Amino acid sequence: MDRRSYLASGLLVALAGCTELGSTDEADAEDDPGEADDDNDHEPNGDDTDSETPGLTGTFDDFEDLDEWEAFQGIGSIEADTDRSYSGSQSAHLEPDEEGQVRVRRSLDEPIDVSDVVPGIAMTAEDRSIVRIQLQDEDGDYIEYSQQVLGDMPLARKNFGVTRIRGDPDLSEVIVLQVICWFGDDSDGELWIDDFHFVPNTDSGKVMLQFHGGYETHYTEALPLLEEYDLTGTTFVPTDRIRADVAVEGDRLTRDQVGELADAGWTIGSQSASGSQLSDTESYGDDLESNITDPIDWLEDEGYDDGARFFAFPGSTYTEQPYELVQENYDLAFAGNAPAQGYAGNPHLCSLATSPDPGEATELLDWTAEWGGITSIAFYQIDDESVLTALEETVSYLSELEEAGEIEVITPAEMADNYVYSE
Repeated sequence: MDRRSYLASGLLVALAGCTELGSTDEADAEDDPGEADDDNDHEPNGDDTDSETPGLTGTFDDFEDLDEWEAFQGIGSIEADTDRSYSGSQSAHLEPDEEGQVRVRRSLDEPIDVSDVVPGIAMTAEDRSIVRIQLQDEDGDYIEYSQQVLGDMPLARKNFGVTRIRGDPDLSEVIVLQVICWFGDDSDGELWIDDFHFVPNTDSGKVMLQFHGGYETHYTEALPLLEEYDLTGTTFVPTDRIRADVAVEGDRLTRDQVGELADAGWTIGSQSASGSQLSDTESYGDDLESNITDPIDWLEDEGYDDGARFFAFPGSTYTEQPYELVQENYDLAFAGNAPAQGYAGNPHLCSLATSPDPGEATELLDWTAEWGGITSIAFYQIDDESVLTALEETVSYLSELEEAGEIEVITPAEMADNYVYSE
């Protein structure tokens, strides 16, 4: 199996934790005329979109008129919901068929050129799931983008990343837009979508190395490895769990170790004070706001003012209240499950590819170099040989691609200042 076919089979989805997509391959054949193969010879666009905004950006369909949309081959249903909207008076309410899948599509009167852009939608769901956007040409070949959706949230723009190529799609002649959600065996799932939009893609692949949880191994294992290749990373620390010194028992960074990471050029960001996931907000009670905002004071007091702008949702999970608090207090935040996103249409839900296994990270980096976009690779505790091997492979190959000019390594500040899209 060649590299492109391997990637298209769903490796990148697995990297990002999107295992739900693995069960949809049988249904894919239904909407692929000609049974296009996965030998993808399409050359990605190489134009410099960083210096010039493509014309096809902003809201493309606000779902105020659903007459142009249909449930493809009767797979699920679509209807207007005037009680929920991201903008305008309504959203599109999608429900799956008895097999737990919904597919809605819009056929365009004239083809559009998506060579320099990445699609996204505002969405929410009844339960956590994976949503895919397919942009198809007249032959049914397509480029597919994916992102997770969490339940019981307000409609919010999500940053989709390219995770699959089918056939040899002509990105300058896209004629069909399709949105797919697979709820598994749960035929009672519900999805709401609004504001189908496009954001610019980057001129070349961008990669960010991240380390979540504030573990001491980020200092003992990751720091010397990154220094060997003249790279820097970002560590998102739970500030209440930082140890005063090495005499204090625990597996988290000490105050001095955090300082040495900063001295080595690392960005020191927040992962909430406790580092616990923000999906069970009732357990925090009145402490929820302080858990999210107190790290800003700690970081600024320690001299990490730049890092105090950035937040990572522990486990990429959240509910409405912590999400709103992060929006109010941080410039950029990370939560999501997809590689190679475009400019951040929502800077508070920037995407991640987490914990790649040995061998997978090199495929992930190749994919980003080929298709562009921004891939943030997150590592957690570096506590066994497999994780260390994956990190070593990532850093070594990333350095090689950077030297060859195929990938640029960026920081959260560079993303916030240069790769956020606002209409």
